[in-house]
Amino acid sequence: MSQSTRLITASYILSFVAANAPQKLRTETIAKWVKIHPARVRNLVSQMVKADILASCRGPKGGLTLARPAAQITLQDVYDAVQESSLIAEKIDNPFSGMEEHCKVFDVFTRLFSLLERNMRQDLANITADQLFVAFDPPLETDRA
Repeated sequence: MSQSTRLITASYILSFVAANAPQKLRTETIAKWVKIHPARVRNLVSQMVKADILASCRGPKGGLTLARPAAQITLQDVYDAVQESSLIAEKIDNPFSGMEEHCKVFDVFTRLFSLLERNMRQDLANITADQLFVAFDPPLETDRA
């Protein structure tokens, strides 16, 4: 099982953008502060823009900001936008395929991971973006010239 950091990384990006709202931030600025490669930030940001979590404005005064109030953005929204596989398990192999009447390991763990995933999604739905940050007052200065 490999460990994905997409949800956590996207949550850091979201919290930094939210903490600086309503200021618009460039992806380079976000990458610098969150210590993530700019290409990874752009990838995750594009998915959050498509999911109406972040809004992107073009032009010299453009950048990223929240698409809606932080209290209306849940971690389930972020999870659905960026996570490509379950956080619980990527793959469960069944070396006894065809002998399910004798070995129930695959069925037991498949049901367990499904239950854990459902419970985690319910918990994520109860956590909003405004719980992830304390706003900067005033917002951090960006490196705009």
